[in-house]
Amino acid sequence: MARMRLPFRRPTVPIKGIVAEGPRFTRWAAIYFFGYVAGPFLLLCLALDVALYFLFKNVFHSCYGVLCLFE
Repeated sequence: MARMRLPFRRPTVPIKGIVAEGPRFTRWAAIYFFGYVAGPFLLLCLALDVALYFLFKNVFHSCYGVLCLFE
């Protein structure tokens, strides 16, 4: 029975008669992705949001955010 392959996986090829699995994403890959890419990006966005909130609140004396539209 043929296994369903994801579009980004390379097909398996025999190496000296042994069929080796292709590269795959692992749990460690997800941890490293979050730790080095997604986590810092989210922290940067959070810091920028807090900075803009205080800038608009204290310097421009205006409301910042969607909820202010309903006041």
